[in-house]
Amino acid sequence: MWNDARDVLAMIQPGDRVLDVGGGNEVFPRADAVIDMLPYAGRKPGQLTEAEPERFGAGDWVVGDICTAEAWAPFADKSFDFVICSHVLEDVRDPIAVCRQLVRVGKAGYIEVPSRMRECAKGAASDAVTGYEHHRWIVDVEGDRVIFTQKNPWVHRFDYLGDAHRDLIANWRHQFTALHWTGSFDYIERSQKGSTWETANLFHFFETYNYTAMPQTYRIVDVPHRGKTFEWITEFQLPVERLPNAAQVVERHKARMHAIGSDGGNLLERLGRRLRRSG
Repeated sequence: MWNDARDVLAMIQPGDRVLDVGGGNEVFPRADAVIDMLPYAGRKPGQLTEAEPERFGAGDWVVGDICTAEAWAPFADKSFDFVICSHVLEDVRDPIAVCRQLVRVGKAGYIEVPSRMRECAKGAASDAVTGYEHHRWIVDVEGDRVIFTQKNPWVHRFDYLGDAHRDLIANWRHQFTALHWTGSFDYIERSQKGSTWETANLFHFFETYNYTAMPQTYRIVDVPHRGKTFEWITEFQLPVERLPNAAQVVERHKARMHAIGSDGGNLLERLGRRLRRSG
């Protein structure tokens, strides 16, 4: 957990029953139960461990793959007052399945993931990858919904952050996105729109990002999952697509690609043409 664990502890009432999901590498001692791939004996202490004694024991520790329903079978619906899932969703193969279980077993909870700013920034312009190379997803909170976008190669092409703001990559408040939810929240995976729009959207994100503000914890209350788990490219707009001059966005992308020795082509467009020819 990159947030101050005391802030999360303040969200929990004294009598609450608490579940820590995927906390084996940094266990939350206030938890009454834990579910993780690591065994109980392999757990690692996290914040608050010295001040807050562990409430759980070996019998409260469930070892399992949290992307499977079987791992969650020991927990009844709404059997926990508070569920913590910190720096887990960006790693797992099926975050949608995990979110479904979070709102099933929990009455409220706290989710923390690396921020888009941190996940898409390079520590140095020469770095080969942005953010954390082992992470699968970029996770955003928009309104009442948690959105998962697969972190594919387009994110590594450019130094989106730039030297002017490089020092902020180490500012802890800009490194994570936090959500405190009550009742339920909506969640969805979005398809990618190809290198042209995805790279342009990242440049737009870093050009408009508020580098002086200190990001706050998002709050979602009693928003049910709408039943849809995947959005195709025609079903949503990226922020950069809402700009008035789409042609200019495409030309800027082509210029950037030319500068790094690429033809600037859009992989999704080329694939579509190839499929049409083969059909």
